[in-house]
Amino acid sequence: MLELLRAKNLCQVLVVVTRYFGGILLGTGGLVRAYAGVTKQALEQANYIEKRQGKEVQICLTYEEIEPFRYYCKKHQIHIIKEEYWEYVYFFIELPNTTFQNLQNDLDQKNVKVTKIDKITEKYI
Repeated sequence: MLELLRAKNLCQVLVVVTRYFGGILLGTGGLVRAYAGVTKQALEQANYIEKRQGKEVQICLTYEEIEPFRYYCKKHQIHIIKEEYWEYVYFFIELPNTTFQNLQNDLDQKNVKVTKIDKITEKYI
């Protein structure tokens, strides 16, 4: 079972096989084939989710910067988790590390206008 998971290069996976019959009729080879077969079937039917290292970032904006920033997020496939409206507007976004680097470059070149970036948290997305 473990070798099948390794062959698919999977991590953070749990496979449970329950054996209802406690006899020895299958033998060791039969049990290995049965467990591997069930694991293979489960892996063929599974839905896979790829997680990448990324960041959750709090962006502080003025009200004038909201729509250009929303457009930027949509264009670069940045997920907006939530928005809070106070004296300033706070966008909570999550994005892969590579996209974060592009955002940093765009901020440095003034292609994107934000008041400030706060609370950068590492996470898998």
